[in-house]
Amino acid sequence: MLKRIIPSLLLRGGRLVKGVTYAHHRDAGRPETTGRAHNAQGADELLLIDIDASREKREPDLASVASVARACFMPLTVGGNINSVETAQRCMKAGADKICLTTTALDNPELIGKLAHVFGAQAIVIGIDVTATGGGRKLYDYRTGKALQGVVWTDWLKRAVGEGAGEVRLMSVDREGTRVGLDMALLEEASALVDVPIILEGGAGSLDQIRDAMRAGADAVALGTMLVFSDNNIFKVKSFLKNAGLEIRL
Repeated sequence: MLKRIIPSLLLRGGRLVKGVTYAHHRDAGRPETTGRAHNAQGADELLLIDIDASREKREPDLASVASVARACFMPLTVGGNINSVETAQRCMKAGADKICLTTTALDNPELIGKLAHVFGAQAIVIGIDVTATGGGRKLYDYRTGKALQGVVWTDWLKRAVGEGAGEVRLMSVDREGTRVGLDMALLEEASALVDVPIILEGGAGSLDQIRDAMRAGADAVALGTMLVFSDNNIFKVKSFLKNAGLEIRL
């Protein structure tokens, strides 16, 4: 299976933003312009998350989803308070190819299976946000900004895949936007528990780190800050990985 590079775009108020550890967001441009640039550079997929949808109790910004979909010719994964089959269908109609569930799946685990039944498991990505605490790794709830108590993250990962998720977006919240390095230990732990593709995200800061994560078993690496606030681009990243001997689509 070819390894993938997936730009991770965070949507707020019709604009893209980028932050650090899920906070301190800065403007990062227009969704459709950025999507078009990533498309031209050969991104394998695109991840678009409406970061305010859950807290504001609304569906994702479908106008922005549609504008990105029109600008891109690659699979588009959309997330942000997708809490029903009907909302997922509206996202698909707007141009999404996959649905990413995070907190809505925690609130209603059966939603995973319902969406997998309608769209197929390959179209359902489960978002696993993990943060480090004094008591070990915990699931992180973006709505409250706190670690989630009472749910073991490894148990939830296994259950979500068992419910029908065909792919995992594994985020190290403490590293998001920091460029200190991807969490290889987190990847190793998750890979031992499930046999679906894992998209690793959070902390990528160098080409070497992306290479090492893929060699360690990540099926894809999602990149945000490294593409937005540095001189890197998709073509440069993929050329490096190809030269390193990884199976990459150029």
